[in-house]
Amino acid sequence: MPKRLSLDQIDAFARDGFVAPVQAISAERACYYRRRLEAFEASYPQDRLKLDQKAHMLCPWVDEMIREPAILDAAEDLLGPDLLCWGTSLRAKAADGRTFAAWHQDTAYADVRPIVVIVALALSPCRPTDGCIRAIPGSHLGPLLPHREAFATDSLLSREQYIAAPIDEGAAVDLALEPGEIALFNNAIIHSSNPNFGADRRVLFLIELVPTHAYQKEPRESAALVRGTDRYGNFDRDPPPLVEMGAAEQAAWRQAVEIQASVLFRGAARPPRALGGMTSGKPPTGA
Repeated sequence: MPKRLSLDQIDAFARDGFVAPVQAISAERACYYRRRLEAFEASYPQDRLKLDQKAHMLCPWVDEMIREPAILDAAEDLLGPDLLCWGTSLRAKAADGRTFAAWHQDTAYADVRPIVVIVALALSPCRPTDGCIRAIPGSHLGPLLPHREAFATDSLLSREQYIAAPIDEGAAVDLALEPGEIALFNNAIIHSSNPNFGADRRVLFLIELVPTHAYQKEPRESAALVRGTDRYGNFDRDPPPLVEMGAAEQAAWRQAVEIQASVLFRGAARPPRALGGMTSGKPPTGA
């Protein structure tokens, strides 16, 4: 029997490529994580973009977040009992009416197979007016479309990428979330987000989960075992952080992110944002 999702939700994920909203943690717990994020930003203002990749290696509270039982229960219903966290990314969008994410598929830059399930955890209201994630149902079953990079836009995406092909935006569905709710989606799905016209910034953490039998031909990457047993050994292990932004934590993070970025930024005309800071030549308004 499923642990968190209904059978209808599991069927919907297979058919549509996403399921949302799902209650994962309380609003109070979401507020706790947001306070921890804001404390990090106040303490390390120059290091905020490090949370763009593998934040769970730098902050004990992010490592705690990726192990929330209800989040893993929902992922287990889709992927099975043995789970790895391959990545974590902060996606905070300022209430500026400008910052957006163009239509894209994450499989354009990630080589992990057979599936990556992205869990979007809301730490603030993520409604249509706030620029919530939008997705094209069933598009995960279609082909990988051509992508191009842009420069000096207000895109929050690391490569400012966009799909260079027609998109049926009329079919898009808003994945609206309240604090503590999650959306789960296949990383092959076509998705985007509009600018935030709300009163508060939109704060999401993306948690990229894979079954332990997932693999990538090369290079060999790392991941954190968050549930069950890894009988395959296809990934090295991300060490859990003991101290926020400690020297050992930052060294391990950099080594892991450099390897991951060699795939995610393959052929890019810019440095990896987590390692190189700004990508478009101007300070980002969101992340």
